[in-house]
Amino acid sequence: MSTAIVTGSGGLIGSESVSHLVRDKGFEVIGLENDMRAQFFGPDASTARTTQRLVDELDGFRSEEIDVRDADAVNRVFRDHATDIAIVIHTAAQPSHDWAAKDPQTDFTVNANGTLNLLEAARHNCPDATFIFTSTNKVYGDRPNFLPLRDRGTRLELPEDHEYFDGISTSMSIDRCMHSLFGASKVAADVMVQEYGRYFGISTFVV
Repeated sequence: MSTAIVTGSGGLIGSESVSHLVRDKGFEVIGLENDMRAQFFGPDASTARTTQRLVDELDGFRSEEIDVRDADAVNRVFRDHATDIAIVIHTAAQPSHDWAAKDPQTDFTVNANGTLNLLEAARHNCPDATFIFTSTNKVYGDRPNFLPLRDRGTRLELPEDHEYFDGISTSMSIDRCMHSLFGASKVAADVMVQEYGRYFGISTFVV
């Protein structure tokens, strides 16, 4: 049976990914989750309840208390399941602008170094696996603020003839604009994921 690794498996996107992969796709799923949200935002933000619910409800899921910044621990999980890993979904992150400004070291090591650890583990243990990284619109910094948006009463919308009317594409420049420290750490991770795809031929996706 194929194995999936989901980081941040107790969070919103991570937990939904776990449920989908187990229930709809028949994967065995290993979640990497250390409940850093409780450290970031207090006990009410803890992911522990969600993690326990997934463990209780899904026979094909197990959670490992691993910090993505711990390269050795991350590599151990990948090494132990190398031949079975078919997909990696990386949702673990420090997600706050304000928190990043308060503790840039932690923000960058979680978002950038943590992503690098996962990419390295995948490259050396399961290079044929698909690697999906959940990014953020903040990689574009404040550049979207300068788009020619029009007030439609219930929402702001671009003109129909604008190149981004159907959605902002990856062609939008991320240079020469204000990102925030959080945006910068996610840019670093985003670009690293793309480069591992180009350099090492890993099937990487940024969403």
